[in-house]
Amino acid sequence: MRVNTGSTKKAEKKGVSFTWKRPQISIKAARLLGAVLVLVFAVLLLKPSAGKIDTQAMMEEYFAEHSEYSENENLYHSCFDYMVNDLTEQFFQNIKLSLGKLGENFEDKEVSDLSSKLGKVLSESFSRAANMEQLAESVTSRSYFEAEKAKKKDGIVSAAVTVHYLDIPDINRRVIEDYTGLSELVNLVINRKNLWMNLTDMAFGDASLILNGFEEKAESSTADKTYTGTVEFTYNKEEKRWEISSVDSGLLDAWFGIQ
Repeated sequence: MRVNTGSTKKAEKKGVSFTWKRPQISIKAARLLGAVLVLVFAVLLLKPSAGKIDTQAMMEEYFAEHSEYSENENLYHSCFDYMVNDLTEQFFQNIKLSLGKLGENFEDKEVSDLSSKLGKVLSESFSRAANMEQLAESVTSRSYFEAEKAKKKDGIVSAAVTVHYLDIPDINRRVIEDYTGLSELVNLVINRKNLWMNLTDMAFGDASLILNGFEEKAESSTADKTYTGTVEFTYNKEEKRWEISSVDSGLLDAWFGIQ
């Protein structure tokens, strides 16, 4: 066999290399990019966020402001009006029941008239500033609330707030049940002699007996009624802070025990 011994070309392996060049950015462009990034971060940090609203603290301040007598006399009046109306109705329902058990006939109109007169006696006494403040203090000092985190929906930032408050009708019922002069009052109603003169002197005077009885019962009671309402918030750009823009009126009524 013949072997080709001719010259051969050696294959040359050529290596492939890659060269990365650092992008060349001018100092001016770099400064501009840095300024833009700083601005973006500043906007993100300062932008109002619903999650940053301390709803509990804001509502605490709100209720504290609306508990001042000098600024909210109308709420104090509403509180004692509710108290008087409920107490009057319960008191005479109790008397009517007692009369029925005694077999006495007592016309509904007479009960209604007496109820109206009793309401006037209580209103005259309770309308004094000191008594109204005492009653409202008994109620509001036992009220408390729970505020949920604020949420944004359809452009409105709001939060649900639940107020826990005293059950005034229940406390009035307990006061009447312990009322030591009820049997004597029933006898006065039956006899119809100097009823209102004796009623005013015996039962109410300056309403301290009822107020003290209410406080005593409220002391051992818990806030067992609840009301949930919505509170809306807006961001004040000038003051750079969140503010309450709208509150369900039922929340304040509940705070003062008004159902």
